[in-house]
Amino acid sequence: MFVHNLNSDQQSALLYLARVVAEADGNSDELQTTMVEILKAQSNADVEMKETQISELATLFSTEREKCSLLLELLGIVLANNEYHQNERSLIAEYADVLGVSNTKLFELENWVQRQLALSQEAEALLN
Repeated sequence: MFVHNLNSDQQSALLYLARVVAEADGNSDELQTTMVEILKAQSNADVEMKETQISELATLFSTEREKCSLLLELLGIVLANNEYHQNERSLIAEYADVLGVSNTKLFELENWVQRQLALSQEAEALLN
């Protein structure tokens, strides 16, 4: 949903970090894996997953829009299965910290994603 706010280098980092957070709880959740594939499909054609160190994030994502777009996409992956594992939570918090995103802003992003997922589930129920 927010991939278009990122350039190709940022999208490459997003794909890598998405895989990392999807695997953070020790489970290979099919829904989360599918979401990573959707991110890949939404990315620019030239984008390949590129290993990204946490220390690179602040340089790679400099604007508030880029930082929040990254976090929103990652939160969408970790919250998709309605299980926010402590390892996932810790990784997201670490990314936010390195990016200079406050705990308050991160909490707001988490709440927004949870509301969007709830609305999607409600719409799916209406369709059935």
